[in-house]
Amino acid sequence: MARETKKGQEGAAKTYITGNQALKLLKLTLADFRRLCILKGVYPREPRSKKKASKGSTASTTFYYAKDIRFLLHEPVLRTFREQKIFAKRLTRAIGKEDYTKANDLQENRPQYSLDHIVKER
Repeated sequence: MARETKKGQEGAAKTYITGNQALKLLKLTLADFRRLCILKGVYPREPRSKKKASKGSTASTTFYYAKDIRFLLHEPVLRTFREQKIFAKRLTRAIGKEDYTKANDLQENRPQYSLDHIVKER
Protein backbone atom coordinates (compact mmCIF):
# COMPACT_ATOMS: atom_id res chain seq x y z
CA MET A 1 0.00 0.00 0.00
CA ALA A 2 1.07 3.55 -0.68
CA ARG A 3 1.98 5.80 2.16
CA GLU A 4 -0.59 8.46 3.03
CA THR A 5 0.69 12.02 2.92
CA LYS A 6 -0.47 14.56 5.42
CA LYS A 7 -1.81 17.96 4.48
CA GLY A 8 1.04 20.41 3.92
CA GLN A 9 3.69 17.76 3.30
CA GLU A 10 3.94 18.00 -0.50
CA GLY A 11 3.09 20.23 -3.43
CA ALA A 12 2.52 23.97 -3.08
CA ALA A 13 2.41 23.79 0.73
CA LYS A 14 5.98 22.48 0.76
CA THR A 15 7.28 24.65 -2.09
CA TYR A 16 6.27 27.99 -0.56
CA ILE A 17 6.93 29.51 2.86
CA THR A 18 5.31 32.59 4.36
CA GLY A 19 7.29 35.67 5.32
CA ASN A 20 6.73 35.09 9.04
CA GLN A 21 7.87 31.48 8.77
CA ALA A 22 11.01 32.69 6.98
CA LEU A 23 11.70 35.22 9.77
CA LYS A 24 11.43 32.51 12.41
CA LEU A 25 13.63 30.13 10.42
CA LEU A 26 16.36 32.73 9.82
CA LYS A 27 15.99 34.28 13.30
CA LEU A 28 16.04 37.82 11.88
CA THR A 29 14.09 41.00 12.34
CA LEU A 30 11.87 42.17 9.50
CA ALA A 31 14.26 45.01 8.60
CA ASP A 32 17.28 42.67 8.43
CA PHE A 33 15.28 40.12 6.44
CA ARG A 34 14.25 42.73 3.90
CA ARG A 35 17.81 44.02 3.60
CA LEU A 36 19.12 40.47 3.10
CA CYS A 37 16.46 39.69 0.49
CA ILE A 38 17.34 42.84 -1.47
CA LEU A 39 21.06 42.04 -1.34
CA LYS A 40 20.59 38.44 -2.45
CA GLY A 41 17.79 39.06 -4.95
CA VAL A 42 15.11 36.99 -3.22
CA TYR A 43 11.63 38.28 -3.95
CA PRO A 44 8.12 37.31 -2.87
CA ARG A 45 6.36 34.87 -5.21
CA GLU A 46 2.72 34.39 -6.05
CA PRO A 47 1.69 30.70 -5.84
CA ARG A 48 -0.78 29.30 -8.36
CA SER A 49 -3.16 28.47 -5.55
CA LYS A 50 -2.80 30.58 -2.42
CA LYS A 51 -5.21 28.32 -0.58
CA LYS A 52 -3.06 25.24 -1.19
CA ALA A 53 0.17 27.08 -0.38
CA SER A 54 -1.18 28.41 2.92
CA LYS A 55 -2.62 24.99 3.87
CA GLY A 56 -6.25 26.04 3.59
CA SER A 57 -6.15 29.57 4.97
CA THR A 58 -7.41 32.37 2.73
CA ALA A 59 -5.74 35.26 4.59
CA SER A 60 -3.48 37.46 2.49
CA THR A 61 0.15 36.54 3.08
CA THR A 62 3.49 36.98 1.38
CA PHE A 63 5.09 33.80 0.06
CA TYR A 64 8.70 33.00 -0.76
CA TYR A 65 10.19 29.88 -2.30
CA ALA A 66 11.27 27.61 0.55
CA LYS A 67 14.40 26.76 -1.44
CA ASP A 68 15.37 30.46 -1.58
CA ILE A 69 15.01 30.79 2.19
CA ARG A 70 17.10 27.65 2.80
CA PHE A 71 19.69 29.19 0.48
CA LEU A 72 19.76 32.31 2.70
CA LEU A 73 20.42 30.20 5.82
CA HIS A 74 24.05 29.66 4.75
CA GLU A 75 24.77 33.28 3.89
CA PRO A 76 27.86 34.79 5.62
CA VAL A 77 26.16 38.20 5.80
CA LEU A 78 23.77 36.76 8.41
CA ARG A 79 26.63 36.48 10.90
CA THR A 80 27.67 40.06 10.27
CA PHE A 81 24.10 41.29 10.78
CA ARG A 82 24.10 39.56 14.17
CA GLU A 83 27.51 40.99 15.05
CA GLN A 84 26.26 44.50 14.20
CA LYS A 85 23.29 44.00 16.51
CA ILE A 86 25.52 42.77 19.34
CA PHE A 87 27.84 45.74 18.82
CA ALA A 88 24.94 48.22 19.02
CA LYS A 89 23.68 46.62 22.21
CA ARG A 90 27.12 46.72 23.86
CA LEU A 91 27.70 50.32 22.81
CA THR A 92 24.38 51.57 24.18
CA ARG A 93 25.00 49.68 27.42
CA ALA A 94 28.48 51.22 27.78
CA ILE A 95 27.15 54.73 27.09
CA GLY A 96 24.26 54.18 29.52
CA LYS A 97 26.70 53.18 32.24
CA GLU A 98 28.86 56.21 31.34
CA ASP A 99 31.82 53.91 30.64
CA TYR A 100 33.26 56.05 27.86
CA THR A 101 36.60 54.24 27.66
CA LYS A 102 34.82 51.00 26.83
CA ALA A 103 32.56 52.85 24.39
CA ASN A 104 35.60 54.28 22.59
CA ASP A 105 37.22 50.82 22.44
CA LEU A 106 34.03 49.41 20.97
CA GLN A 107 33.88 52.20 18.39
CA GLU A 108 37.46 51.48 17.30
CA ASN A 109 36.71 47.74 16.91
CA ARG A 110 33.36 48.24 15.17
CA PRO A 111 32.49 45.12 13.10
CA GLN A 112 32.72 45.72 9.36
CA TYR A 113 31.35 43.59 6.59
CA SER A 114 31.89 43.52 2.89
CA LEU A 115 29.51 42.53 0.14
CA ASP A 116 32.25 41.42 -2.28
CA HIS A 117 31.00 37.84 -2.56
CA ILE A 118 27.46 39.05 -3.33
CA VAL A 119 28.73 41.39 -6.05
CA LYS A 120 30.75 38.51 -7.55
CA GLU A 121 27.64 36.27 -7.55
CA ARG A 122 25.62 38.82 -9.42
